[in-house]
Amino acid sequence: MTRCARLIAPLLLCALLAACQSVGLPAGAADAAEPATPASAHLQPVRLPLPGGESLQAYWWPAEGAGPAHPQPAVMALHGCGGLYARSGQLAQRYRETAASLHAAGYAVLLPDSFGSRGLQSICSTRYRDRDVPVAVRVQDARAAIAWLAAQPGVDAQRIGVMGWSNGGTTTLNLLEQRRLHPAPGDVPLAGAAVFYPGCGPLQRRHAALEPVPLLMQLGALDDWTPAQPCVDFAQALQARPGSDVTLHVYADSYHGFDGAGPVRLRADVPNGVSPQGVHQGGNPAARVQALAALDAFWPRVFAARKESSP
Repeated sequence: MTRCARLIAPLLLCALLAACQSVGLPAGAADAAEPATPASAHLQPVRLPLPGGESLQAYWWPAEGAGPAHPQPAVMALHGCGGLYARSGQLAQRYRETAASLHAAGYAVLLPDSFGSRGLQSICSTRYRDRDVPVAVRVQDARAAIAWLAAQPGVDAQRIGVMGWSNGGTTTLNLLEQRRLHPAPGDVPLAGAAVFYPGCGPLQRRHAALEPVPLLMQLGALDDWTPAQPCVDFAQALQARPGSDVTLHVYADSYHGFDGAGPVRLRADVPNGVSPQGVHQGGNPAARVQALAALDAFWPRVFAARKESSP
């Protein structure tokens, strides 16, 4: 799939930065702004209703040509603990890149912002037990976002997928568990879920049962932030269950964030890894190519299967 990379006009960039500021995020940081892409121009700020009367900031990109007569699949993508934005205040490259790729494939894209909506930018440097927005809160955000997606006239409610990175991946897996344990009236079935380097320890220890949807799990063998082994054990336990559709990829020589374009660096500010010295984060070019190819192959497969099985 084509990865969009050309610059947009300064006026559009200013509009995006203004949108970021509207949710309490800094628009001017010390590092230079990343190159903007067409995704930045097309992602529309929207507000999603939450239980209790609050709302969730999100970015929405409808599928090309979608409408009531031609509903299209949609993917909801959940950010990691660093939030949706780069330090420049712009949507981070990973999310702009993903949105552009999904849209080019013919899908609608929704990027909920669990942190900016609550006046936060990043929680990576906060210990798990002290986080103001725990995974349980993000699961409720995700459930509300899926309900909003299913109600959009251009979205095929039978073909909605969820994906997430790191904390967003952990949220995705917990979402599947909560939907299995506590189904809500009006829940639409998910077509599939894809996760990058989630934390699986608690899920694995409690032998969690997930909503039985196709699952793609991609891990870094050297990950010292969310180690791969608990997820490997958890995925293998899921694979052993009758009728499961779980695909597991573990990439050699790869740390947390292996699908990114930046170099590997030590983050001494993160207290939640294996070592008290910090965690390693950064891309592996070979693993990045393979992981994105696996993701690009996953969505057409699960959406086609759901379309064939729909009445």
